[in-house]
Amino acid sequence: MTRNLKKLLRTAQTWFPWLLDTKFRAMRFWRNVRSVPFENDFNALALFPDVNGALFLDVGANRGQSTDAILMRRKHGRIHLFEPNEMLGGWLKKAFGRNPGIVIHDFGLGDETTEGILVVPTYRKWLFDGLGSFNESEARDWLKGRIFLFNERFLTLRKSRCSIKRLDDLGLAPFFIKLDIQGYEYKALKGGEKTITEHEPVLLIESPDDRLVAYLAGLGFHLYAFEAGTFVPGIRGAPNTFFMTKAKAALVRDHILQPSGKPCGEGTGLATASICSSE
Repeated sequence: MTRNLKKLLRTAQTWFPWLLDTKFRAMRFWRNVRSVPFENDFNALALFPDVNGALFLDVGANRGQSTDAILMRRKHGRIHLFEPNEMLGGWLKKAFGRNPGIVIHDFGLGDETTEGILVVPTYRKWLFDGLGSFNESEARDWLKGRIFLFNERFLTLRKSRCSIKRLDDLGLAPFFIKLDIQGYEYKALKGGEKTITEHEPVLLIESPDDRLVAYLAGLGFHLYAFEAGTFVPGIRGAPNTFFMTKAKAALVRDHILQPSGKPCGEGTGLATASICSSE
């Protein structure tokens, strides 16, 4: 779907706020029936060993789109959801509350244990709950340029007080972490630095900035885009980017593209280079 078409549909839906839940229910039904993740990047999970009991974290769970995608590609894992937006808590409980392998947390992740103000933008009464952020400027500014004839007088910000905790205080050993928390990713990672360095989870982060890339590089994480079923090292993905240490990249070494243009498992070429090495 082109950027302008997305922008057109986003603009059109703001005139019909009563269709919000209907839209998400219909899309979820269609995706689950056809086993199509809401974003192609989640298909990469099928390339990793399906370890029984592996722990996946959905940070910024929203309405569970990422959790549904994980369940499509990983049948034997456990999932912890983190969603501080109380407006979405009921949705998540209805969708996943009966699954014994899923735990739903009603707080966000940050670099300290505290309380924060979650800001969720509404435009013409259409609640953009996926844009909820503890960073008010992120929640306020994202729609600018993404709505045709954007007018600030139609924009309102809903604010609610929520709990924030540190990942390092939760005693979790994640294999995979998806992070989409509208500009708060850096603080969430800082609050989980011990966990991340100890367990080296695969990270999937939406639109990481230079500071985040540099921080993770300092912890031994290399960035990859996932394109056409292959991990491409050294570039950001759209919209998400994978980050892996050498140990985790070794699990999918046959699906990492060499500079020669071939996956690591094909031919000799640079099979001993760092991007293909299992050492």
